[in-house]
Amino acid sequence: MNKKHEQIFQVAELAQVAQAIMNGCQHTAVITLSGTLGAGKTTLAIEMLRQWGITDEMQSPTYTYMQAYKNKEGQQFYHFDLYRLQDKEAFLFAGFDEFLYQKNSIVLIEWPDIIQDLLKNDVCNIQLTYVDDATRKISWNYK
Repeated sequence: MNKKHEQIFQVAELAQVAQAIMNGCQHTAVITLSGTLGAGKTTLAIEMLRQWGITDEMQSPTYTYMQAYKNKEGQQFYHFDLYRLQDKEAFLFAGFDEFLYQKNSIVLIEWPDIIQDLLKNDVCNIQLTYVDDATRKISWNYK
């Protein structure tokens, strides 16, 4: 099933938008976040992790490439930021592909373009666009 959703929202409504995406993509193993710098990809990813029950301090994986978290139910979450990664070969060389599609886990990937061909199914693709300081446009589809 491949269904696309789109909406314009105020940054203050981020929690509700995250919940709508999580409801629509609840059987998804991988969530990709694309968009320009400053559109809110990391902020959205952290809000989703919070709603999944992550209580640890969360931060952008921009310089570490990946942050791993676990909630009280034992579900594992891997948050990737591939902005600084050069290509798919670097992703594979680092062994990051082993985190994709693990049982009882969800992977969030910012800047996923270099590994799109590794993401075959159970993917929710999110596109964020900066409208102004208080407004964003978001579209997402899942397959």
